[in-house]
Amino acid sequence: MRRIMIVLLLTALAAAPWTLAAPGAWFEDVPPCHWAAEAVAEVAELGIFIGFPSDGAYDSVNALRQVFEGLRCGDPSWSLRFLQGAPAVFGLAPVADLAGFALEPTLIELHDDRATVSFALTAVLVEAGVERTETRAGSVTLRSDGHGWRVAYGELAELDLALFP
Repeated sequence: MRRIMIVLLLTALAAAPWTLAAPGAWFEDVPPCHWAAEAVAEVAELGIFIGFPSDGAYDSVNALRQVFEGLRCGDPSWSLRFLQGAPAVFGLAPVADLAGFALEPTLIELHDDRATVSFALTAVLVEAGVERTETRAGSVTLRSDGHGWRVAYGELAELDLALFP
């Protein structure tokens, strides 16, 4: 009976829809401080990953979300992966820390390699030990460069948040 179970398990694993990830791959929807980031990286190193087809609407909103996730994690280099046109001073000496945020897309427009995402943002900022909540509504343009979506930094700077000098 035990041998039959092992054969069935191996058959099921062989038939599963696995895709291979490139060694050292990173996953755009797993920020560096996510509780599962280490496990995802280990699975990638093993060359096993179950993925989903690319979806322009999801991917464009996710790129915007990951800019804020990197800042929340204290890892501006993560945020830079999703930004276009960020100044050299971005993330070097943040004026405020991002303790948390809620990002709600309100409209997504896709046009080939360009997207516009309108959104509502609630950001919890900590500056000089004082926590405050700020809300913004805005719209940003994203461009796909063949490796993913990139958010126009200048449009984020127009939100007038201490996160974007």
